[in-house]
Amino acid sequence: MITCLGFAAGFGSVWRFPYLVYKNGGGAFLLPYFTILFIFGIPVFFQEIALGQTKGIGLAQILKSEDKKYRGFGYVGIIISAQISTYYNLIMAYSLMFLYNSFKSPLPWDQNAQEQSEGFSRDYFYKDLLNLAPSITDISQVEWPIYIAYLLSLMLVYFCIKEGIEQSGKIALVTATSPYVLLLILLIRGITLEGAKDGIYYLLKPDFVKFFDPMVWVDATNQIVFQMSIGQAILVLYGSYREKTAQVTQYAFMIPILTAACGLLAALVVFSYIGHVMHLTGLSIQQLPLRGPDLAFVLYPAILTQMPWANFWCILFFIIMILLGIDTQFAFVEGISGTIEDIYLGELYLWKQKLTVQQLRLFVCMGIGLVGIFYCTNIGFHLLHFVDIFGTNVSFMLGLGFQIWYFSRPERSDKFRADLAECNLTIPSYIEFCLRKICPYLIIGLTVFSIYSQIMDTFNYSLIWALIGWSITFCPFALAYYLYRQALSETSEETEMMILK
Repeated sequence: MITCLGFAAGFGSVWRFPYLVYKNGGGAFLLPYFTILFIFGIPVFFQEIALGQTKGIGLAQILKSEDKKYRGFGYVGIIISAQISTYYNLIMAYSLMFLYNSFKSPLPWDQNAQEQSEGFSRDYFYKDLLNLAPSITDISQVEWPIYIAYLLSLMLVYFCIKEGIEQSGKIALVTATSPYVLLLILLIRGITLEGAKDGIYYLLKPDFVKFFDPMVWVDATNQIVFQMSIGQAILVLYGSYREKTAQVTQYAFMIPILTAACGLLAALVVFSYIGHVMHLTGLSIQQLPLRGPDLAFVLYPAILTQMPWANFWCILFFIIMILLGIDTQFAFVEGISGTIEDIYLGELYLWKQKLTVQQLRLFVCMGIGLVGIFYCTNIGFHLLHFVDIFGTNVSFMLGLGFQIWYFSRPERSDKFRADLAECNLTIPSYIEFCLRKICPYLIIGLTVFSIYSQIMDTFNYSLIWALIGWSITFCPFALAYYLYRQALSETSEETEMMILK
């Protein structure tokens, strides 16, 4: 349970969710958010955990055992997870570098911030740390300090999970629960600051006009999908590690609700400090960088620098960032490794030598490390944004759409209910209703919007980069189609053999 909690609560809880609440009507956004959580997030979470638990294998193997031609779709989520893991580790590397620099006095980003009338500066992060090129086409050098931090974060992940799921589960007892405690400490400090109540007011002030904006519901659904980490095949794999008779319903409610609570807690923390900086500088909230990396690596360090014991608060914040990231990275590496073990039934050989659990996870980390060198160049941050657009948007929704379609068909739903009954488990009627009547239509709408959004983003790149981007998008489906055709060919050959006999 703790491992799943750590996987679901990641960087998005700190830097994406608070911005979305503010952008989409404050308190009014929480109604669509929790509505989608209960009619989409929790049902799909239940489905994925229960599938793995009742079958004892990963998604690809489940599909292979039921209809071999569809097994390739079981790899879609894992391929996307592998793509995400390469740049997720980059964000961990940034956090490690900020943590290291948080022990210095004066804090290195303090001087840049003091030179700006706003009280914060993007120069330290984008110029001093990243040495960021003007565009994605201007690659010129590897930023070795970033690459060293990238490899260090991978080493940290490897030593935490090298013995497999049992070891990573024990470590997750600390890494998955600590962010909640540390965020609570930051919140207690934040609400004592002057102006904190104004920041929290901006966060929660309901704008009910936004409630009727379709884009608010799209943002809420997107956030649930990514925040709950559904559709990546990893939850199915985690489910396969559980006892067949273990309780699913309570588990499927508890983890998503706690993950949502992490996002709310992070939002309260962020906006209490934002209210303080508004009080100090006289800036309006519209003048502050509230989205993504700017929030985590520009605004927040600048805010903490203005407080007594600045080093302590910076150290605490970046420890939270690392703990939030490391559990998700655990899951990515474990998911890739576990899927490979599933394919070869634990009998994987390299040069006639059977690979151990430790060696397989080491090779996965090494593969991520080799790809990571491209992210650690002076275009690395542009590359992160590029892969995030083309690697986790349309492809993600199409893969999740297939999963919902396949397992929500009437005949497959009946089989799902029977598999649960064999394990003395049941599916709540409301979850079954959502999976069969609501989720398929929601994912269609979300997929259409994702295609439109990605097409719009394509115009920001040259033709060659656009082609590379869409190749990344359809890469998982190229494999799925190849395995689909292969299975049809094998079936045809078997039929011909039967006729000849």
